Amino acid sequence: MKLLVADGQRLIKEALARGEKIAVWGPSPGFRELRWIKPVLAGDTISYASEVESLRSSEKRPEWGVVQVRNTGTNQRGELVFSVLATAFVPRRNAGS
Repeated sequence: MKLLVADGQRLIKEALARGEKIAVWGPSPGFRELRWIKPVLAGDTISYASEVESLRSSEKRPEWGVVQVRNTGTNQRGELVFSVLATAFVPRRNAGS
């Protein structure tokens, strides 16, 4: 987690240096489908990936969208070891459109 946070901070600094607007995340209503598929052992190297599964507008707050992201972890042997479907609110670029 410490490395994930550090990498996120690095990416933000690089984006700001390019003049890009940084995305702001809202609260998370939680996650589903948490699965530890295989054991993770001492010395394993886990590579993480995230892929958006769905986007929709919030029914009660049109200025926010709801994003669901599948987060996975794969060990050094290419075996899927972890999967979770996370949900978060994100501000919409064109609220009300």
